[in-house]
Amino acid sequence: MNASEGKSRRSLTVLTTFLFSLALVAGCGDRQTANESGVESAGAIDEVTFNMGWLPQGSMAGVIAAIDQGFYESAGLEVEAVRGFGGIRTVNEIDQGMFEFGYGDPLAVILNRGKGGKTKMIGAINDRWPAALCFVMSRHQIETPADLAGLTVGGGQTSPMQVIVPEWLELNGIDRGAVELMQLDPSIVVNSLIEGQIDAGECWQGNSLAIFKKRAADAGLEIGSLEYSAFGLNIYGNGIVTSEAIIEQQPELARNFLNATYRGYEWVENNRDAAIEMMIARYPVLDADITRQQIDELADLMAGPGSRGWIEESKVAQTLEFLSKAYDVEDSIAVNDIFTTRFLEVADSAGE
Repeated sequence: MNASEGKSRRSLTVLTTFLFSLALVAGCGDRQTANESGVESAGAIDEVTFNMGWLPQGSMAGVIAAIDQGFYESAGLEVEAVRGFGGIRTVNEIDQGMFEFGYGDPLAVILNRGKGGKTKMIGAINDRWPAALCFVMSRHQIETPADLAGLTVGGGQTSPMQVIVPEWLELNGIDRGAVELMQLDPSIVVNSLIEGQIDAGECWQGNSLAIFKKRAADAGLEIGSLEYSAFGLNIYGNGIVTSEAIIEQQPELARNFLNATYRGYEWVENNRDAAIEMMIARYPVLDADITRQQIDELADLMAGPGSRGWIEESKVAQTLEFLSKAYDVEDSIAVNDIFTTRFLEVADSAGE
């Protein structure tokens, strides 16, 4: 796909997102400013489109805050955030040049590179895999993976759980076939659990877990959850992904975007009530209680051992090892193909 085709498809994506059209950051044109972290922009503003991977939600509050609070603008960027249609598609579209940056996970990067793509994660948001298996506590008491034996677990047709759960069970000494996996339309997973059609459903912190709990509470039920990460799955979740073309040809763009983005997430963590109001004002269809829980969970997911967004090579190696086994990925993909910290180091020292 050439650049012109990419831009055309990107415009179509924006136009079809009828509930979530976003206002552009004001201030186009030539100017010279210096932001609070010392990043100076001179000349024309860089226009950037960020793909959120899915619909707007609490996990994207840092990006929206960086737009709303002017952090991107003061770094010389005009950023538009658009909805996505799943992390794997988002990363593939970044590789095709349709978007400069997006919200994706190592799995999507690995699968993209396995097909000849050239994408990389340049900063973490979820320091651990945020998925869990949700269940109704009055029906089941699930404390370890062994308690899942004989149960039916539902998730989206293209959800990683369809491949990851068997590997995760085996990792915990449980037969891969001990659980019946059901492929569902993502839109009905929550209701299927509430109505008792499945015993457990895959849920995500910072995302759908809050929806599971809200729907269950409305039905007079209480949700429990079993996190993959609590039982041996020590891999990264989502982060900021871009293309090698951006990394090599526009390193300052990547550095400025990442620095301003993490300023946005820091602002959200320190101003949670204001962040919720900001998200609701921009996206009135959002539920305040769900957004609050997503933002609270996000702060916990970002709390890694290093500086904000830091990526550890050893953990990426574990991520690659597990996912390569689950998805039969080619041996030619190396750890350093999946991520880089070159912009984190500069962005972090600039922000101190």
